[in-house]
Formats: sequence, C-alpha cells, structure tokens
Amino acid sequence: MSKSVPARMTFTGMTTPGLIVRSLTNFAKALRHRGEIRHLAEFDDRMLKDIGLTRSDVSSALSEPLIRNPSWVLVRSAERHSRGERPDRSRPARPVVPMVTQAKRCA
Repeated sequence: MSKSVPARMTFTGMTTPGLIVRSLTNFAKALRHRGEIRHLAEFDDRMLKDIGLTRSDVSSALSEPLIRNPSWVLVRSAERHSRGERPDRSRPARPVVPMVTQAKRCA
C-alpha cells in the first residue's frame, strides 16, 4: 500500500501553488481596477462629485503601489465624504460647552 505525499501546506492552510494563483489573480484584479480608475480621471470635477469623489481622491488612488488594489482608496474616500456631508440628524446635538445651571453659594 503506497501513500501519497501530502501537498506542502503554508501557515495559512493553502498550498504554495494556491498562494501563487491567488496572488496572480489579485494582481490582475488590481491592474484591471487601475485601468478603470484611469477612466475616472478623465471625468470632470462635477461628475466626480456626483459619485462622491474628488480629483485628489482619484490621483491618490492611482499613486498606490502597483501591487495594491487602488479601488479600496476610493471606497474609503467616498465613505469619508458621505459621512461628512450627511450628519446624523436623528439625535439632538449635544452642546460642546456643558450647560451651567444655577450655582450653589457657599455660606
């Protein structure tokens, strides 16, 4: 009875070829997203504002290293802009300075 040699596993539980395939897939996705962001760079400022971005958001995404997916920069920027533009009006705002009621006099 012969036993097959198990595939070499890495510390994450994936085989080495699996890690290589995943890395190449992520790199191809990052390149594809980078091309799509280059198309966003051709939009005018009004069009970028309509989708919740600014010109500097697009340029900072394109300045990311080649191996990183630049779309995450745009996602974080759009979330940050949307939080800043739409404050939560469901709760009353707390005063910055505490309200002082009638002070007690020391006798």
